[in-house]
Amino acid sequence: MKPYLPYLLSSFLILSTTSVQAATELRSSLSIDSENGEGERILTTEDDVLPGETSARTYTYTMVGDEQANSSKYLSLDWLHSELLIPPSALTIDIDGEPIKSVALTKKSSQGNVKVPLQNKHLTKGTHEVTVRFTGIIEGRMCDTGNTSGSWLTVRPSSFVAAGNKAELSLKDYPNPFTQTTSQKLTVVLPSSPSAASIEAGLLLYRQLKGDAADSDNVSLQYEQQLKSLDGRYVFVGQTDSFTGPVKNFIQELNELPTGDEILLEQVRLVNNGTSTEAMFVLAENADAFEGTLDHLLLVPQRQQLNGERLTLTSAPVMQKNDNIVDLRALGASDLMLSGSQAVSPNYFYPLPVIDKQSQVKLDLRFKASENLVPEQEGGLPPELIALINGVPHSIPLTDTEEDHSEWQQHTIQVDASTLQKSSFLDVSFEANGLRSEAPCNASDLDRWIFISSESQVTLPTNNGQANNEVFSNMASLFATDSGVLFVIPDDMSEQSLQNMASVMNGLPVTPLTGQVEFVRSSQVTEEMVTNRSVFFIGNPEQSPLFNEQKKDWIVTTDNQIDLSQYGFVPETSSEYAWIQPSPWNDEKAMIVVSTQHSIDSTLIETLAFPNETFSVAVKNQNGAIFTNSSSIANELSNNQATSNDESSTSIDSTWYFVGFIVLIVFIIAILFYMRRNKKTP
Repeated sequence: MKPYLPYLLSSFLILSTTSVQAATELRSSLSIDSENGEGERILTTEDDVLPGETSARTYTYTMVGDEQANSSKYLSLDWLHSELLIPPSALTIDIDGEPIKSVALTKKSSQGNVKVPLQNKHLTKGTHEVTVRFTGIIEGRMCDTGNTSGSWLTVRPSSFVAAGNKAELSLKDYPNPFTQTTSQKLTVVLPSSPSAASIEAGLLLYRQLKGDAADSDNVSLQYEQQLKSLDGRYVFVGQTDSFTGPVKNFIQELNELPTGDEILLEQVRLVNNGTSTEAMFVLAENADAFEGTLDHLLLVPQRQQLNGERLTLTSAPVMQKNDNIVDLRALGASDLMLSGSQAVSPNYFYPLPVIDKQSQVKLDLRFKASENLVPEQEGGLPPELIALINGVPHSIPLTDTEEDHSEWQQHTIQVDASTLQKSSFLDVSFEANGLRSEAPCNASDLDRWIFISSESQVTLPTNNGQANNEVFSNMASLFATDSGVLFVIPDDMSEQSLQNMASVMNGLPVTPLTGQVEFVRSSQVTEEMVTNRSVFFIGNPEQSPLFNEQKKDWIVTTDNQIDLSQYGFVPETSSEYAWIQPSPWNDEKAMIVVSTQHSIDSTLIETLAFPNETFSVAVKNQNGAIFTNSSSIANELSNNQATSNDESSTSIDSTWYFVGFIVLIVFIIAILFYMRRNKKTP
């Protein structure tokens, strides 16, 4: 493995590339159940409520190439709204910031649909925005406050954009269109008997694509032997000679195959009886070539440099060490504009190193505010800007109107380390109160705003290479060490084992790169592999000779037998369990075991990755409920504290006893000296 730290950008790319003018068409012996043609992009997967007097919501859709406007290209918006609405309540649709359509809302229109034809400028390659703006006035309250629960509009999940998808595919569009999964499935396919290195590549790619997908439920991981027909889009990952079924036939039709340390990326169109679907090959002659090189598909800046329909990669991204000062861009935020209609920002996340009581964390905020923030009427309350850091609000003072609002304002928030100690991620969001006009009939309908710069910075503790290894409080710290994590996976090739590995990878609190993880089968793991790395075991550890040797030291065993009852669990109803402890081979590292005889529930992995309490053992019972040993951990900490206090008290008492003894000795010596002196006196 090549050790380097995560969450980093690369600076250079050495590529060799071969482009073609059109995607290669490959004959498919498998029937194609769905054809990727005039695709529909769903705006939302659930009812999206716009509340109050004024609200807005922005959705996006992506074009992989330019399209021409026609009757089949349109936006369809379905809604429900309060029956209390009266004129001038309205719904307005903007596309790319331009108002396109307004619809009057009344009692008679409490549910409805509007179709908006798309123009050529709405169909150009790239990402486009659809903004739904709602103004709701309710009966009897026209000139009173509009902030009432009786005013609302709901955008239905049946709303969609029909924008077509016939452009020639190119790697520069990756991961689009593969992540457009609202109406098309995406399947990542491994060979039926993959090497551990191929499994690693497939799992890392699957985890990344599932996170990017519009609908993650439509992304799956399969073996080649499971392919009976083609439905949706496909990504084939593995060694060229390890595919033995229908994928082998596809590979044989490719013009050139990778050799040596190369990996091949090629987008193709699979065709059968006039129907077609898109696919992508990620192939290597030697699976070890995926190490490092695959990161070009995992890092966003590297994806943006891909081009053509076919690309041969021979290098790994150049990694740089992580800095403890990051700006909001590193958290995924752009410049933020908070206004009356959009007063709350999304949540932005960043993996945390190990946090202790002495850790210093601060947010240096850089922002501007409109000149009319303070209400003109006497006694009015000014708006408030709040930064929420891991759920804890921090109020940010806004300057008086006399000051120059053209200048940037600065404010530093010192974050209490206790806010972050039990967290895997830094969670930052912003909220502005009082920007919205609450009196629609007043002439002074001011447009108040606060603009937050993406150059605002967060200062985190410098990573000291430590990882939490006693409780599930910050699993992300395991991946922040130079040595990374060794994943020990089952020997069997069953579909259930593959899904278990997929569930674990999908639930991790970080998206790791190839240098941060190594996969090895249970029967092939050696003591040398586990000595200097944290270990993540998936499956039954009693079936691994190396792990079973340490069974007496597992925190879940008593008399060398698994004993969950010692933590208050009922073994007869426990279907799967997990624990964390210092590694038996290196007590500075962690050993995590997720053990099951059947399937691994995603809820269990989510509990481990994002804990809301302190625990070292978690159990899922047959009813689907998750239980932890948090109460025993709390009692242990309480007892340790009491013992510490007793020892401290004993230490103090011993000190005073010692001092008293010395004083007594000095006193006796003084008396003896005095008596001797009096004897000598005549």
